[in-house]
Amino acid sequence: MPFDDTDHDEYASVEPVVPLAAFLLGLLAILVGALAAIFLLPEFLPGVTLSLLGPKPQACWLLARSSGIVAYLLLFMSVALGLLITNKMARVWPGGPTAVDLHQFTSLLGFAFAFFHALVLLGDRYISFTFLQILVPFASVNYRPFWVGLGQIAFYLAIPVLFSFYVRKQLGFKLWRGLHYGAFVVYSLLTIHALLAGTDTTAPILLGIYVVTGALVCFLTLVRILSQVSGRKSHVPGHRSKAEVSEH
Repeated sequence: MPFDDTDHDEYASVEPVVPLAAFLLGLLAILVGALAAIFLLPEFLPGVTLSLLGPKPQACWLLARSSGIVAYLLLFMSVALGLLITNKMARVWPGGPTAVDLHQFTSLLGFAFAFFHALVLLGDRYISFTFLQILVPFASVNYRPFWVGLGQIAFYLAIPVLFSFYVRKQLGFKLWRGLHYGAFVVYSLLTIHALLAGTDTTAPILLGIYVVTGALVCFLTLVRILSQVSGRKSHVPGHRSKAEVSEH
């Protein structure tokens, strides 16, 4: 989420908590590990593969659902922390620099879980996603293509927002802030994707999670808007604050 100009001055020197090279190596490890398990495991351990990836246990589907839920919760934490920073609430808890580090870390970790969430679906034998269906939005003809497609679009939109952490100084504050507004779109699309593409959305616990997290983001966003409007009024020439008025 974007910072104010004052926040930018205060936290601009905070470097990304995870170096870019380490993050890319982590994504590569997820890619290699997932593909090796899906395509090499059946050749060397067919018995284990049948028990893990067979149609009844549906291990890959369960892994996809659980990793998707974790990715969503991490994204929520990232968005909430970003709003706490812009609302100045992070100065009370957990502290500005700590909130910035957590904001970045939860974004990167959430993206990694989302990456795994998509890859592991290749091993599901029930729906049988192909590489093309995983990569191309709305190509999933076998399972809720529109709602799955929204999740795929959100994943691609998250990439420039995510990597803007590493080129903030080169982009300049205004462009960097504009990219970070895209986090609202990503979060909205992923919430819809989670609600309408998930098979267990009607479970009371999950439904409660989506309602509570969505309500918190809406509340923090409203506080952000109101504080920004109030801040602009206080800088209007001739405008006097309530404290100034009461003195007279």
